[in-house]
Amino acid sequence: MDNETQDSVLLDVVIAVHTPDRPVGRAVASLLEGGLAAQAGAPRRLRITVVCHNTDVEPIRNRVAPEHRGLVRFLHYVDGIKSPAGPFNHGIAEASGTWVAIMGSDDSVEPGALAQWVEAAERDGSDVLIAPMAHAGGGAIRTPVVRRTRRGHLDPVADRLTYRTAPLGLMRLSLVRGLGLTFPPTYATGEDQSFSAKLWFSGAKISYGRGLPRYLVHADAAVRVTHTPRPVTEDLAFATDLVLSEWFAELPQRAREAIVTKIIRVHVFGHVLLRAEAGTWDRDDAREMAQELRKLLFRAPHAARPLSLADRKLLDAVAREEADVDVMKSLAQARRRFVSPQTWVPRDVTRVLHPEAPFRFMSASALV
Repeated sequence: MDNETQDSVLLDVVIAVHTPDRPVGRAVASLLEGGLAAQAGAPRRLRITVVCHNTDVEPIRNRVAPEHRGLVRFLHYVDGIKSPAGPFNHGIAEASGTWVAIMGSDDSVEPGALAQWVEAAERDGSDVLIAPMAHAGGGAIRTPVVRRTRRGHLDPVADRLTYRTAPLGLMRLSLVRGLGLTFPPTYATGEDQSFSAKLWFSGAKISYGRGLPRYLVHADAAVRVTHTPRPVTEDLAFATDLVLSEWFAELPQRAREAIVTKIIRVHVFGHVLLRAEAGTWDRDDAREMAQELRKLLFRAPHAARPLSLADRKLLDAVAREEADVDVMKSLAQARRRFVSPQTWVPRDVTRVLHPEAPFRFMSASALV
């Protein structure tokens, strides 16, 4: 770690790189166009740390433009684990700025983003600024589904922060350290779930960068959606460990329900669809998914109540351990046909105005 003091760097950005073929040079170049690059005679405001994870530094250094290499700190980190958790934790541990951010090696930010994010966060007195996101080829990424008029002082339930799993944007470093937040490296997937959930429900002042330059996800960053055969229990371990934790048990009921509703909607249903479309759904999957669902609903019994009629049909099939792959594929696809009234109305009509109810959720999403 260099000897700069906390006050000498405004923002630390940590990029994790796992293989030398990633376009990290593009990520670095975009950060240097973010409005915080060093100016002659001025204090250093931006430090970029590239963590070379389980791979040699030099090939990754060579992916960065020669004129930019001297502006980047390259760290070598080896843990033998195929997870971005370790390098992100290492990079954050080596940070000393007022703000810290993480970034994927395939991604970029729009020009001026960093300076405008910091300006907005400091103006609003925020501890966290959630960056707006988009695909590099166009098209907004509509998470989190924040209320239409909200920018600052977000409520983690009403503003549906659980749907932004990756904590992309700005985080006050003192908050991250004070909360003891780290990315657990032990999960096959979902390693950022507990980090972000604990951040959103920490009581911190959180804002959304509505209208600001965006964090861009590039097409070459997209992992091809193929099914790697793993037990359901392994794929959902991050979720069940979270809801069975002491931290979760101490949350208010509305917070517990918001987290579990999101897990069901995104992760349970997502894994059912993935397996069903791949044709691999079987009795073992059915049994294990029902088992994991019971764990989730035991800790938040009312979490399914805002879900749509189509969602509940699929949830019923999971609960009864339906093993027919064609039935599960049909139900999983039906809940995504948003022209159908079945996807717009909750089974529990008392939840029609709930923030997670289909009409409010989809309407708010369209306005993000």
